[in-house]
Amino acid sequence: MSLHKSLAMAGGTATAVGGGVLVSKSSLFQDTPSPTTSQQKETFRQKYSSAILGSEDALWETKFSGLSGNAQPTHEKLKEAKTKHTSHSDEAKTLHKEGCQAIYDSEWEGSSYLNDFKSYCSKTVADAMKDVGTWIDQEGSVDGKWNTKLTNLSKHDENQDGALNDTLKNLKTSLTPTPSAGTSSNWDANKRTTLNNWCKEVKVSVFMGDADTQFKHAKLYCVEEKAASLPSR
Repeated sequence: MSLHKSLAMAGGTATAVGGGVLVSKSSLFQDTPSPTTSQQKETFRQKYSSAILGSEDALWETKFSGLSGNAQPTHEKLKEAKTKHTSHSDEAKTLHKEGCQAIYDSEWEGSSYLNDFKSYCSKTVADAMKDVGTWIDQEGSVDGKWNTKLTNLSKHDENQDGALNDTLKNLKTSLTPTPSAGTSSNWDANKRTTLNNWCKEVKVSVFMGDADTQFKHAKLYCVEEKAASLPSR
């Protein structure tokens, strides 16, 4: 078989040069995948799809207000937005959105913009809970609302409401059964504070969707749900 025919079968080209043959290496190997080709990295937009703000989302105003005062953003556009927050607010709001959009489309793993995303660009659990009810803001030293939630936690059914994380699981284990007539529970300030602290931590975390177990448990044990609307007569 001639060299020209062999190259043609392999997808290469050959050119006669001074009685010899010049082989085009690029065309010969043009369909060979590069061994160094890396997979596309997951972006913030993909990782935290439920927390991304739409272009007209009312939460932009809330997040923009967070850029005032002692805010210390890392992304250059957010830094500029902070600088112009008061003096050129319209320009600052545009820069804010541009900075967040750039973060949305960047790789999330190992990113130096994770705190920026959480603080200025994303929907938190508290934001998502506004339509559900009111976050309990009593301190752990106060009973009442927290005692009600501890009672509910003591009856938590993992088959129905999902597995608890370690903090809530240990707290549930420390609770005595719901007291019957003539007995008392061990709902004390320490237990109320443990639940309160867990709720505070979850409150500012990134919203991962309605089906997220953490969100479901915050709904059960951190929030006073809105009363159901009475049916119209």
